Amino acid sequence: MESPQSRPSLFAIARKWLGYLSLSFLIRWGIVLFLSYFLWKNWHEDIPVGSMVQQFASTDSRMLRIDDMDVHCRVTGKGEPILLLHDAQSSLHTWDAWTNVLSDKYKVISVDLPGFGLTGPHPRGSYSAFMYASFLDSLSKHLDLKKFHLAGNGLGAQIAWHYASESSSGKVDKLILLAAPGFETKKTSLVNLLARMPVLNRALWKVTPRSFIEIMLEDIYADDALITDSLIQRHFELLLRSGNRKAFTDRASVSDNRPPADVVEKITAPTLILWGAEDTRISPEHAYDFHRRIRGAILKIYRNTGHWPQEENPEQTAQDARAFLEGKF
Repeated sequence: MESPQSRPSLFAIARKWLGYLSLSFLIRWGIVLFLSYFLWKNWHEDIPVGSMVQQFASTDSRMLRIDDMDVHCRVTGKGEPILLLHDAQSSLHTWDAWTNVLSDKYKVISVDLPGFGLTGPHPRGSYSAFMYASFLDSLSKHLDLKKFHLAGNGLGAQIAWHYASESSSGKVDKLILLAAPGFETKKTSLVNLLARMPVLNRALWKVTPRSFIEIMLEDIYADDALITDSLIQRHFELLLRSGNRKAFTDRASVSDNRPPADVVEKITAPTLILWGAEDTRISPEHAYDFHRRIRGAILKIYRNTGHWPQEENPEQTAQDARAFLEGKF
């Protein structure tokens, strides 16, 4: 029979179990639990486009069959057509204020570019600058636009100056570039690096923290007070549109997604360049690169404005766009 002296004391038992709870053990399990919670909290299935149309389409929205895609397009007003192209991680909603201001005199056309908004992914996963230029040409033909004004922000501005620089694009009457990429040093963010990794990029197709959308908008806007919960939610839900997150990783895998910026010297259309003085995505110093290289270009820089001037400073930018289109400066 075991004597009381031979039984393990409570102190010895406690010391044995505390031995298992070493610092490295706690750190490892802490990481596992944190990652498990993070994945559970931020795992989101794709939202079918059909269930999003009612929420994000306007009364003047159209779904056009172009290049084997159902393209979300908004056409408002009558008069000379002006076509508006949004930036990456955005949608045609970024032009709502311009549409309201210009549609009394112009036929304002905004579109969700392939890979974004309700349009969703390109059927062949192609997101080169040349695909977008070809898409723009197909869109203008589908809408029977013989000649039109063209405005673009960010990625949309890149598509616009590329298209306007082509010898065959005499269709462009006047050109408006907002925070256009081209001359800046191209940087690769951590998210873009993850998007290029064959296994890890699949996690980005499902794991989407809403907080990342807020961080992105805080980087784009100069005034964080303008970043409302409804704005964050709109960007978040449109990113969850079926196929849009895979489109993001497909775009990130394109190593050089733009033509050489020097081709802007071939642009003959009258050009207005708009830029936010607090743009942290593309420094305002590059506004002068475009201004120097595009003959006769007009440049306006706005205080307290970030990378999306048409959304953060809508009234002033829209009025300046109208004055430019009307030949007032």
